[in-house]
Amino acid sequence: MSQRVSIVTTVYDRTACLDRCLRSTKHLTFRDFEHIVVSDHPPQHLVPHMRQMCESVGATYFDLPERTGNWGIGPAQAGLRAATGEFVCFLSDDNAFLPGHFEPLLAAFDADPGLGFVYSSCRYAGRRELRNPVPVGAGIDLGQPLFRRELLGDTIPFCEFAWDWCVIHDLMVNKGVRWQHVDEMSFIFRLDAYPDLVEALA
Repeated sequence: MSQRVSIVTTVYDRTACLDRCLRSTKHLTFRDFEHIVVSDHPPQHLVPHMRQMCESVGATYFDLPERTGNWGIGPAQAGLRAATGEFVCFLSDDNAFLPGHFEPLLAAFDADPGLGFVYSSCRYAGRRELRNPVPVGAGIDLGQPLFRRELLGDTIPFCEFAWDWCVIHDLMVNKGVRWQHVDEMSFIFRLDAYPDLVEALA
């Protein structure tokens, strides 16, 4: 039976970041999720360690057969194709979810089945907060939204540095998808910029 949420994490060679990321999902209070980790063909001596870290928390691990080096698009797309949940989100290796991240987002979907994506607010790199009530370029990170899986298909049709904003903008403007902002500061961009949170999630 599929979990309700699929979390897709992309990584290259930052095993310490991946460890902190996995610890953040281990602390989630919502447990009906699958966690899919895809590495972009790092130095191969790192692969057994990444696989062991993932297995220790029940995450599924894949290593791409060759490096794509395309801003995380290749591994994100592979994870998306493997995702079986009703909803999907993207959590890069150096980012984190706080324990109560998913409940408010799913409550918004349950209250309004017509929504295509719901996004949280964000503590951003120890410097500022992203809590824009309307998604804007450079004002929302791909880790904030929870998407209906059916809206994303199996491919990411963009190949540029700002592909994450392209995905969100395409849903809003070209596909007319409805969305909602939940002003809960539950997504962390660059977890290592918040030592107090790193310690709390240890």
